[in-house]
Amino acid sequence: MDAPRSRREVLGTTLRLSGGLVAASAIGATALAKTAEVAGAATVPAAPFPKTPQAALDRLMAGNRRFVAGEARSARRGSVRRLQLASGQMPFAVVLTCADSRVPPELIFDQGLGDLFVVRIAGNTAADPLVVGSIEYSIAVLGSIVIFVLGHSECGAVKGAIDSVTKGTTFPGDIGDVVAPIIPAVEEVKDVPKDELLDAAIDKNIERAVAQLSEVTILRDLVADDQLMITGGEYELESGKIDLLG
Repeated sequence: MDAPRSRREVLGTTLRLSGGLVAASAIGATALAKTAEVAGAATVPAAPFPKTPQAALDRLMAGNRRFVAGEARSARRGSVRRLQLASGQMPFAVVLTCADSRVPPELIFDQGLGDLFVVRIAGNTAADPLVVGSIEYSIAVLGSIVIFVLGHSECGAVKGAIDSVTKGTTFPGDIGDVVAPIIPAVEEVKDVPKDELLDAAIDKNIERAVAQLSEVTILRDLVADDQLMITGGEYELESGKIDLLG
């Protein structure tokens, strides 16, 4: 069996970036200590960058367990950490999540400034190329090693898609464009009992986003070489707990 290719080799076959972009991750690697030193600030201990995608996922889920238990402990959110990050970033995870105000990823996963590259869109869909491109940037340039699609209970965008499918509801302005990518998920589960439809549609919508991202060339190649994981889960608004898919 051939040895896994490096991230640089994988990306080299699919992406050509300007020198400034390629240098961004290297800048991030040295920026933390340098900026704090220049500012004369005390060093904030940085959590070690996870060595594997599974370790990155484990770190996210451990943070969620602390959040649920009321034991959140991330101290990497103050002015010192801000100064450390001023010249560069190295987020270990991308979180694609809903724009819902009740779903703040840094708090839910108990992570600090610079740990997560968060992409938000109502309904946490991966249909818009601007969303996908943003995710690609964090993976290809900043070196993130896990993508987490975070849906949540009582999602208004999914409810809108259900109303569109079951009642023929239409929406004003561009709201319909937000709901449209979720409609296929609703169509797949529309025959479940009515009281289970919302939860089923939320889960199916997450699954579809994970599947769509898994087919993106840049991301797919890294997953194949065990350098990236794409997964997801549903955040329960009342308990604060995230349930992983499947």
